[in-house]
Amino acid sequence: MEISLKDTLRTLRHTKNVTQETLAAHLGITAQAVGKWERGEGFPDITLLPDIALFFGVTIDELLNVGKAQIEQRIKAVQDESLQLKNKGENDKNIALWENAYREFPNDCRVMYGLMDAIARDSTYPYPKELCERKIALGERILAESNDSRLRESAASQLCYTYYSMRDAENALKYADMCGSHYNSREGLRAFVLDGEEGVKATQEYLISLILEAVLAASDMTNKFDCTDEERLLALDFGISLWKLLFPDGRVGFYANDLSMRYEWKAVVFARAKDKEKTLEALAQSVKYAVEASKLTEKYAYSAPMVNRVVSDPTKSVKNYRGNACDLRIEDFSHKCYDFIRAEPEFIALLSELERNCELSAQKTS
Repeated sequence: MEISLKDTLRTLRHTKNVTQETLAAHLGITAQAVGKWERGEGFPDITLLPDIALFFGVTIDELLNVGKAQIEQRIKAVQDESLQLKNKGENDKNIALWENAYREFPNDCRVMYGLMDAIARDSTYPYPKELCERKIALGERILAESNDSRLRESAASQLCYTYYSMRDAENALKYADMCGSHYNSREGLRAFVLDGEEGVKATQEYLISLILEAVLAASDMTNKFDCTDEERLLALDFGISLWKLLFPDGRVGFYANDLSMRYEWKAVVFARAKDKEKTLEALAQSVKYAVEASKLTEKYAYSAPMVNRVVSDPTKSVKNYRGNACDLRIEDFSHKCYDFIRAEPEFIALLSELERNCELSAQKTS
């Protein structure tokens, strides 16, 4: 953000009918110094700014031409740029963007959270101690200084994940309890209140969010105990069946990547058992949905009866990786568990299909 004094100072003097000499006498400096400021050849000592602002009856921000509207405009621009970077999975650039914004606005809670979120997206779980400490400091400031309920809840959520990464269950639960219940969620209440087409759309969006939470909870449950392969497969099939129930026409759109991932996880289970046929079947489904996800680059209207008012906009989605779903699956295909089928024609053909539709390799060859 550019800080400007010269034009504002000149305008204030003319508006108040104040000469350079009068202002200089008030500040105990020379008129030549004021002239230099107005020509942009110098800048007042920082200790003089409060006196200048009081003399003209303005705030220091207004004096420096950084009024509230300009601050809002600047932060909005940072948020928009951040969304574009997160859409591309450019974590390093996203962090640099928010670090710079934090230097400009060290006391704005929205900027604090933007940096907090950027750090989380670029960190490998469990988070390094120094990043945990920084996220905690930012989150605590937000909770102490912000009255925005959404911002506070988002900060509490991040603090919960951070303390969980540190194996501090007591503090993780403390911040978990600060967040709202899904029984009284923003999305659920809006779906309840709105009527007509707007209400149908809100209800369908809420339904998708509930299905997503159920899918995630089912697979997360298997990480809580020493589950068997059969139990893991049951959890994965539960999630897959929910998506297929919601999208009976097969047009899953944005959620193709999630389905691709769950089929790949199934393949890992089958691969551990050295079941060639089931491993290849699961990988074929994983590749099918990965390719579908990679081709979703424009707005996508769902057609299934329970979601036919919802439109997905991939330009507004975010991720913490570069490339597309096919790039992720190519990385997955390198797992040692697949070595026993790596030479199989079906495996080679599936890998080739991923390579034809990946994003990062295409960038390298262009």
